[in-house]
Amino acid sequence: MDKRPINILIADSQFLTREALKDLLGEKFSVVTFVDSREELVAYLEKYTVALIILDYKLFDFDSPDEIANLKNKYPQVHILILSNYLTQEDISGLSAAGIKNFLLKTADETEFFRAIDSTLEGKKCYSDELLDLIIDSKKKSRFDEPCALTSAEMEIVKLIAEGLTTKEIASGKFISFHTVMTHRKNIFRKLGVTSASELIMFAIRKGWIDNIEYYI
Repeated sequence: MDKRPINILIADSQFLTREALKDLLGEKFSVVTFVDSREELVAYLEKYTVALIILDYKLFDFDSPDEIANLKNKYPQVHILILSNYLTQEDISGLSAAGIKNFLLKTADETEFFRAIDSTLEGKKCYSDELLDLIIDSKKKSRFDEPCALTSAEMEIVKLIAEGLTTKEIASGKFISFHTVMTHRKNIFRKLGVTSASELIMFAIRKGWIDNIEYYI
């Protein structure tokens, strides 16, 4: 069977995990290599073209999701799959707001692992089954949080912003003026104490107001 001509970089400092991934991926992909530190990761990306990074960011001294977002912005052609032993709802929310949308636990089986690989390479969202359960449980609990100060119209604007629509596109889709949408945005930002769309999305994900999960589609 011909191997897929794709360069995959494993960014994981755990020896056994790294070697197991190399053997598993090496059967299907033409180039599979690894780095075991953040410095090596950056150096490798400066030198080589990579299609996919399988990253356990907790082992690589990333101080915040924003630092991974900066890496993603610098190398936009690179897809990132977060593979870790343990992820919290806060981890997922922060990384999602930073533009990362593929998450898998190291307890995944072979089928789930390669499904996540394919989804990530195709630019589709993918969450481990265990993580889906975690997020769904968190969303259910969040519904019992303090009442929201936003109006129904403002909540709808939040969802549209989270879908990536611009102010002009929202106005056109809702058949309202650009000025009206801007007023809604200003009121939303003021009420929630956020200063940017990314902060708004992170806030909304944490509160469970928006569904940030797409089942491999």
